[in-house]
Amino acid sequence: MATLTVQGVEDALLDVCGSKGANSAQFLKELNLALPRLYNMGMWRDLVFEHVVTTDASTFTIPDNAESIISALVDTDGSSVDSSFSSSVRSQHHDYQLVGRDDTAGEHTLSLFGIVDDGYSATVEEPVDGKTYKLKMVPISPDGNLPASGIIYVTYSNGTATSDLTEDEDAGAEDRGGKFTCRVTPFLQTTTADITSISEIRVDDNTTDLTAPVQLLWVEYPEPAGGEVTRVAANNLQQKNQVTRYRRYRIDNRNGKTMSLRLLLKRKFRQLLSSTDVVYMSSLHAIKHALLGSIAEENADVERANYHWAVCRAVLDEQLDAHRGAARPTIKFDPSGVGSYTPNLM
Repeated sequence: MATLTVQGVEDALLDVCGSKGANSAQFLKELNLALPRLYNMGMWRDLVFEHVVTTDASTFTIPDNAESIISALVDTDGSSVDSSFSSSVRSQHHDYQLVGRDDTAGEHTLSLFGIVDDGYSATVEEPVDGKTYKLKMVPISPDGNLPASGIIYVTYSNGTATSDLTEDEDAGAEDRGGKFTCRVTPFLQTTTADITSISEIRVDDNTTDLTAPVQLLWVEYPEPAGGEVTRVAANNLQQKNQVTRYRRYRIDNRNGKTMSLRLLLKRKFRQLLSSTDVVYMSSLHAIKHALLGSIAEENADVERANYHWAVCRAVLDEQLDAHRGAARPTIKFDPSGVGSYTPNLM
């Protein structure tokens, strides 16, 4: 079955399992309540995808539509020759109790562990130590201008003073404005030019969702001789009340070389905002039972809710089994632990 948009799911299920009298706006809210649980129940069809990250730092983030890394290939060379190798992915702060956080004595212990989960960060890319920046808000291609309305607040610092969220971004440099008020223009940029960190990026809660997503960039200042140098601070800022949190990982990159990481990622549910947003889990039968289960929960009908969620999981298991086809996992037993195994004859 093809992946559907919100409108496609609504056309099929609104009259079947939507709440009584629900319109399009209400049905969208019901989908946003039910679908996150479906995404978290397993790695179903179309919930695993590949993404390539290029970085010259010792930390990197995965896209905000990804939950976690399942597997990783690392190419530390960065040249056109593929010299990638498989890297293990460790749990959050795995190295802390063993050797500390990449100790400062010069042993570079992080190389022993591969990729280590580092929690969450407010920005996609970190600023380079010793450099200062302006902040620039730009539209995302193919849009040429920012949305006509919407407010985004950015809490930034130069190490001593923080931004004033009541002042616009183009106020005087000493005012340190952190309020980006969208209007039809190619970009918005801070007058303040000594920014070294960002602690929070937040879309205003008193406005509606932005009509289109926008991007926030670090802009190196003073501008290098080769032209403007930028790094990504935040992507896809659109949903009201949104506060950016990007899943961050650490990796040994002691020489600051450009490395390429080919990642297999678990897809994360992202809030559905419009009728054209994609619903990657487009099993209508599973979504039907998820919606009915949510309605039963609201009515305190535990038995009926458990029934619908159980059927939902069974449907997704059947769909995944059909999706795999002949590519099924083979169980091998190794009682000796030396590499031999007893074939599974089942």
